[in-house]
Amino acid sequence: MADTNPDEDLSLSVDTLAALRAVLGQNGAAGDDANGEMDALSAAIFGRRHVEDSSSDEEEEEQVEAVNHAEYYRKLFPERYAAEDNQGKKVIENPRALLTMEDEYVQELLLRTFDRRPNWTVSTKVPEEGDTEEYHFHWGEYEHIEWYSPKFEAEDILVSCYYNRKGLIRKGNLAHILEKWQTKHKGTRDTFAPKSYIITLPPLESGETEDEFQKHFNQAVEKSQFPGFNRECNPDSRDHKEGNSWILKPSVTNQAKGICLVQSARQLGDAIRDADEMQRAGDFVLQQYIEPLLLNGTKFHLRVFMLLHGNLTAYVAPDFLALFSLEPYKGASLDNTQAHLTNIAHQRVLTKEDEYKCMRKLSETNHDMVNSGLVKDLTEADERIAQIQDRVYKVIAEMMEAVSSELTFQSRNNCFELFGIDLMIDPDWKVWLLEANAEPDLSKAGDRLQCVIDKILEDTLTTVVDQNPQFAGCAREGEDGAGNQFVKVFQVSNRGF
Repeated sequence: MADTNPDEDLSLSVDTLAALRAVLGQNGAAGDDANGEMDALSAAIFGRRHVEDSSSDEEEEEQVEAVNHAEYYRKLFPERYAAEDNQGKKVIENPRALLTMEDEYVQELLLRTFDRRPNWTVSTKVPEEGDTEEYHFHWGEYEHIEWYSPKFEAEDILVSCYYNRKGLIRKGNLAHILEKWQTKHKGTRDTFAPKSYIITLPPLESGETEDEFQKHFNQAVEKSQFPGFNRECNPDSRDHKEGNSWILKPSVTNQAKGICLVQSARQLGDAIRDADEMQRAGDFVLQQYIEPLLLNGTKFHLRVFMLLHGNLTAYVAPDFLALFSLEPYKGASLDNTQAHLTNIAHQRVLTKEDEYKCMRKLSETNHDMVNSGLVKDLTEADERIAQIQDRVYKVIAEMMEAVSSELTFQSRNNCFELFGIDLMIDPDWKVWLLEANAEPDLSKAGDRLQCVIDKILEDTLTTVVDQNPQFAGCAREGEDGAGNQFVKVFQVSNRGF
């Protein structure tokens, strides 16, 4: 064995550990304890320990110990093994929940779910600065969550949002991630997201001249690498032509705000020029318009609810909602957005009959499939629905596989969140992912489908609370989780360094 300098080895190990801790955000202990930890992990990294007064190289080699690297890392960086450590956390006998949803519909349903869990104490008051009340669970608006509190940092409270989920919910971020993902896996996996281009202009400034806008617009389109529109299209025509239309979406809005259909550079420029200050503050997604499968002559899309939990598991509620336009699709011009945009907030729902036409469970559309001549009978319709569900599960799993490795999405063991995923079905029954939405408006389900939302909230609590070892003995009375209908579609494996 070559001669070694123990001081050099130790110094190098300490430097290595300091770099590791800096990268991982782990503050080291002070004083001799820190040095002891450094020595131990230093030995682990270099696969040997120094032995004082060794008489020979052979004697030193005999005293080298086999090192369990994972065990050393587990001790020094426990947050990387949060799922394992959570199993050993102290059981909380009298847990306290805080519910602060501004939507009265959702707040009332949440209160009912906790009524079925009498061992919990529930509060609904939004905490004020300086409040010292302790809670173990908080389901509330994103801005209500105390992200920098010691309890959150110590993972001693479960919260209903992830702090950083821009890669999933920002249309521009998600489109960029999926474009990279599909390019990487081209030829080996099915395409599941429409072709998209990201157009980014400087923020809107007062007094912007037409020449300045046109310069910014041209530069943004060129940078996006959008190849251009079909030259055969009349730049002034608003007649929808299959295969020639694109849908423009501001990245930071929801409920169909600012969305429009375009099929020429002039129309694209006009749409961006008309965007408000908030829409211009973000980027725009120019997404290929997917020709829809029609039921009874109208367009629809799927709203699917996904639960993300911890670090990181994805579940999907099996009751998919089908959201319909109330206007016939065939022959509708691009300006008739009610025929093209199936978001409930964009429809004129005036009666109970309109409410049923506008939204129902996918399983309830089997008769529509028969009546539209898409299938020969209800048996085939039900088979189609089952195939759609299976494909949706796979699409959402692949979406999460792509997003979970990005810096714009960061999971955490003490977080969970419900998302609304929008998907489209084309005439060939292919499922396309359109976008993911944080804080989906659950109240839009109305009275008739309230049971669907109630079940989703109940299954969420079963998953994140009743099955949590910290709350053993505080689960819903008479339930053991067997009624949970969530389908697990994706899970990140615990992995060390």
